[in-house]
Amino acid sequence: MELLKKFKAVPGTQYGSPKEVWGFRTKSHRGRPEIIAHDFLKANADKLLLKALRLRRTRIIESLGAHHIIHQQRLKGKPIHRAYVTVHIARGGHVYMVKNRAVPRELLKPSADFKIGKETARRKALRSVTKKQGQAQVFRAEPMWFPLKSKLRPAYRVRVQRRKPRAADWLIFIDGKTGLILRKYDNLAAATGLADIFDPNPVISLQRTQKLPLPETRRLLRNEKLGLSVPEAAYTRVTLRDLNLSGYLDGPRVSTRLTKNRTRQMDRKFLFSAGKKGFNSDNRAFEEVMAYYHINEAIRYLEWLGYRGARAIFRKPIPVDANGTQDDNAWYSPHERSLTFGLGGVDEAEDAEIILHELGHAIQDAICPGFGQSQEAAAMGEGFGDYFAVSFFADKKLRHFRTAFASWDGIVDDDLDPPRVRMLDEKITYESFDHSDGGDEHDNGQIWSATLWEIRTALGREIADPIIIESHFQLDGFTTFARGARAIIDADRNLNRGRHIARLRRIFHLRGIGPVE
Repeated sequence: MELLKKFKAVPGTQYGSPKEVWGFRTKSHRGRPEIIAHDFLKANADKLLLKALRLRRTRIIESLGAHHIIHQQRLKGKPIHRAYVTVHIARGGHVYMVKNRAVPRELLKPSADFKIGKETARRKALRSVTKKQGQAQVFRAEPMWFPLKSKLRPAYRVRVQRRKPRAADWLIFIDGKTGLILRKYDNLAAATGLADIFDPNPVISLQRTQKLPLPETRRLLRNEKLGLSVPEAAYTRVTLRDLNLSGYLDGPRVSTRLTKNRTRQMDRKFLFSAGKKGFNSDNRAFEEVMAYYHINEAIRYLEWLGYRGARAIFRKPIPVDANGTQDDNAWYSPHERSLTFGLGGVDEAEDAEIILHELGHAIQDAICPGFGQSQEAAAMGEGFGDYFAVSFFADKKLRHFRTAFASWDGIVDDDLDPPRVRMLDEKITYESFDHSDGGDEHDNGQIWSATLWEIRTALGREIADPIIIESHFQLDGFTTFARGARAIIDADRNLNRGRHIARLRRIFHLRGIGPVE
């Protein structure tokens, strides 16, 4: 294995070691990817400051164009938080990127020993979330080392899930000596106040099938807000694929098993209509059918792109609670790897774009666990969710509505044409990113979604979707727009021999995202 000579690096601010090495491509090497990764790290240990470190290979991910070998650093039998080294290898055996968060040898001496036990850490974490019994539950407490200002603190990583008064999935780090909280954050990916949509929504369906002017469409759909049914023309009859024989909405990709009082039809006919004899959108079962159908079809699309078999993004059915809260909210839980949709305002699971937005968070977490922990990564999560939903349904929309996200939710605002919650073609750049503590990830995410949509417009969906999804395999939970852009370029290089790199660089440059070269 050759030594690195010409490369580019993102310097680490905490340890002085390069945290990302890119802009190189080794010779082709034969053999298993994990062996190639091992040999590469051994040959370049001095440059990466990895000499004499204990790295344990924890995961091998195979994407369409590459293998991604993830190593976790350990000390005294315990993992070091976020201390990992990932080697990215193109399918031809070329190493082309390394991400390095390992703690160098000279900083490995812990600053204290463990003094409190696991149960004490669990109690302290639980008390920090709620003081009322029954509102939260501790799922796991793991001893580890927590880097804090270039020193290693003994710590417990504790996961606490809360259902009341507001759903939350807390990840809490408790100091193993003092019992103080080192870090705490809510790990739920959420979206609020969105639309009541079918396939893709009543606004688009009536515009497409009935050729109604927008004012007439607004009048009909606002009547639904007064308790009347959505016009029957807004419903689309589809085939529910891959159901098992139980009569429940269960299949190999998605299950509504978390939903209370689940619907069951032994003939597997969940026929919704505006008539009194059928189920309409007011029926609780409607949300279950919406969730099952749209998630199943979206994952089938991922499989069609090539993410199936050994490359499958999801290895088991995604559990769904279609009526999980009275709040006007929906979220993906990284801890349970489940989706929950609320009943406040517009029922969230009646909106297929909301469903796929939340599935976007699940896709990112399945590929890159813990995605979205920094401000830019969180914005990229929201932007990708919007993009994935709008891209999936774009061909069903009239041109005027194509880039509008959640048209039904915005129907009450007469000033918006087209009605929407957000647009994907805003003329905004990275310069408008709000880095303040109050910066909203949904607003900031519009920069990323607009960039992704511009890529789709330039290259077409058949090129854009694969390279955008593939790019996630070399990202991490604290990624940035610039790294995301470079990952998309690398994905094009691995999947398309770099045929679109010049256009991609131009798009990123005009959006102020970089450096990418």
